Amino acid sequence: MAVRHIQKLDSLRGFAALYVLVYHCADSADFIPKILKIGFFSFGQEAVMMFFLLSGFVIHMSCSQKDVLDVRNYLIRRFRRIYFPFFISLFVSTFIFLFNNKLIKNFSWFELVGNCLMLQDISFLKPGTWVEPFLGNVVLWSLSYEWWFYILFIIAFKTIFKNKKRLYIILGISVFSLCFYWIHPNQIFLFLSYFIIWWCGVEISEVFLKYNRLPLAKVKPVLISIYSMCFLTAIPVFLSEKIELGIYPFLTFRHFFIVSFLLTIMIVWHRYKMKFFDNIFGIFTIFGSISYTIYLFHYPILLQWQLSDYIANIWIVYFIKIALLLSLCYLVDIKLQPIVNRYLK
Repeated sequence: MAVRHIQKLDSLRGFAALYVLVYHCADSADFIPKILKIGFFSFGQEAVMMFFLLSGFVIHMSCSQKDVLDVRNYLIRRFRRIYFPFFISLFVSTFIFLFNNKLIKNFSWFELVGNCLMLQDISFLKPGTWVEPFLGNVVLWSLSYEWWFYILFIIAFKTIFKNKKRLYIILGISVFSLCFYWIHPNQIFLFLSYFIIWWCGVEISEVFLKYNRLPLAKVKPVLISIYSMCFLTAIPVFLSEKIELGIYPFLTFRHFFIVSFLLTIMIVWHRYKMKFFDNIFGIFTIFGSISYTIYLFHYPILLQWQLSDYIANIWIVYFIKIALLLSLCYLVDIKLQPIVNRYLK
């Protein structure tokens, strides 16, 4: 059976990737008023949660339309998709730090190996993390979650997917992991507690494939599940003496709250046939096919590369950086990825 392609998903991926790019650039741009930064360019974490939802939706849609899901084939496909551009990003960061004469001071074998094992996260945002993103490329934190979500998905798909209570099983795992995380902050508990976010995309995909729409009665369990997690993540916020919007525990609450909000908006909007969607997000479709590499490469190229030390005109610097970024994304995603796919089977 052919895998169904939904162009609107490309639009959302392109939008999310570009938003994270603008979010990071705006944060360091002095010419942008602070009120705009706070009001419009401070939701990069929320864009990543959108990526997780979309990923769960797409991976399930792809896997569910196969007559037989082969574990080896699934893992190879996921490995080559996430790791090939990831390895390129490691090389890009290494080259940029070498260019900046900062490689020796900042390079860490522990960090490199930990990232290759997909164990990275940002320690100053959440307690219990193990490894920092390689050479400060902060966007790499989400790749570890994505990779382990892939692993957890295939385990769940092969063991409990036919169980009618599977959503509540996943919810139970996430709830218990969140509770254990409160007691003993740990990277594994973070992965498991966040898995329900990704799995919500799976459940929405299942309903959509079955009914070609999103009946409220069928998606209600998904909403109840994510609302429950939203409530639980709010508990340590109320118990905390100091609240910082971008740091745990409020950050975790933000993540689950935005997923609750996005799912609600998506379900309601779908009932109205996604009216005006193309007018708002259609322009971002052209970036959908390179959204992953835009996300991976933009931080070291646009923010860490100290090209302004050699070129005084800031606009020329931005032009060179953006041209290099888009060219590299096109090369890796459009030209090289298909070659890797052909040879790594």
